[in-house]
Amino acid sequence: MVIQHEPVGRSEGLTTNQLRVIRLTPSMKESAEISSALGPSLSAMMLFTDWSTSTARVPDRVFTELQKFLNNQQLVEATATVGGYNFVSRFLLALDVDGKNDVPVPIPN
Repeated sequence: MVIQHEPVGRSEGLTTNQLRVIRLTPSMKESAEISSALGPSLSAMMLFTDWSTSTARVPDRVFTELQKFLNNQQLVEATATVGGYNFVSRFLLALDVDGKNDVPVPIPN
């Protein structure tokens, strides 16, 4: 999570503990602790996002878990959002558009 995202997460109701879990959880990690902190739907979405971002191939079990919470249209929109965000992020990072590539991201407190 980058600096710009914490205020948006808070405005959408994420707690400090949830923000910390999102910030500190290694990519593609699964655990009952993560699911407990984030809830099953957000945990499933985070795992889907991690897999899609890191490998572009989402395992069936991860996709099936997300399907419990989203209908077909929402699945398409979630996938498009992840893909589109990855495109924009890579573009902005490559050009260091905001000059913050080397700025450490603080841990939410």
